[in-house]
This record gives sequence, C-alpha cells and structure tokens, in this order.
Amino acid sequence: MTKLAVILGVPIALLATVASLGVMVVDVREGDGSRIVVPVPLVLAQAAVAVAPAFVPEKEMQIPEEALEHMGLAREVLEALADAPDCELVRVESRDEQVVVSKEGRSLRVRVSGKKENVNVNVPLHVALEALPDERGHIRGAALAGALGGLRFTDLVDVHDGKDHVRIYVW
Repeated sequence: MTKLAVILGVPIALLATVASLGVMVVDVREGDGSRIVVPVPLVLAQAAVAVAPAFVPEKEMQIPEEALEHMGLAREVLEALADAPDCELVRVESRDEQVVVSKEGRSLRVRVSGKKENVNVNVPLHVALEALPDERGHIRGAALAGALGGLRFTDLVDVHDGKDHVRIYVW
C-alpha cells in the first residue's frame, strides 16, 4: 500500500507543483472539429526566456540604432500608461470593422471586430516594460522571465476567424 501511495503521489505532486506555478495554454479549435491543446508549464517558458540570450549569437539579436534612439521614449510611454486610469486610446470604425485600443487595468488591450473575425489581444504592461531593450539593445532575460510569473489567470490572445478559434492564456 505504501508503494502504491508513493507511485501515485509523485505524479500528483509534480502536477500540483506545475499547476501552482502556472501553465500557458495554446488552444486551437479548427472548424472541421479538430482541436489541439498545448499546455506549457510557465516555469519552462521562464527558463527559456532567461537563458535564450546565452544560446543566440549577439549579432543575430541586434536592434537597429534608429529604434534604440527611441527606447527611452517608449519606456516613458509604457510607464505613463501603467499609471494612467483606464481609458480608450484609439477607436477606428468602418463599415466592416471596428478596432479599439484601450488601457484596462494593468494591460493594453487591442480588440478588432469584423464580419468574419474577432481578435482580442491583451498586453500586460509590466511584461512590455521588461521586454524593452536597454540603451545598448540588451533585453534582460531574467527580468522578463520574472515578469512572466505575474501572468497567472490572464487571457493573452483570443482569435475567432470564421469557424476557427485560437486562444492563448495563462492559468
């Protein structure tokens, strides 16, 4: 009986540990009825982000100088957005489509509604801030990995395109 408890206890303990740390889920449902669900433990995504620069040659990850000139301004804009109250930033309406960009809570939200497609994207501002490179063009992988830990219970992407549906969320 003790052996059975240990045999069953180890996988349950591992599952509980992974669930407590968070799981990023990619859920794809196609119109023909097929479905693919890919759960990725958030701790694996964090580890990958933290060590990625060590495995990619620096010359392949260079940010153009003209973009680096504006990183300070981009950081100021994101910080101001994070401190701002919830508001609608942009609204574009046409006969067939509506696009709304708003600040809601701690996220920048982009919603596109059309005849055949609906897209919702949430960009957590603290993650966007950590993803910005410094003045030398370096992204601090460890800080970005840490920011990913704050994504629990967040819907990141939800796309309906006709009969197909893609959802990416963190549980």
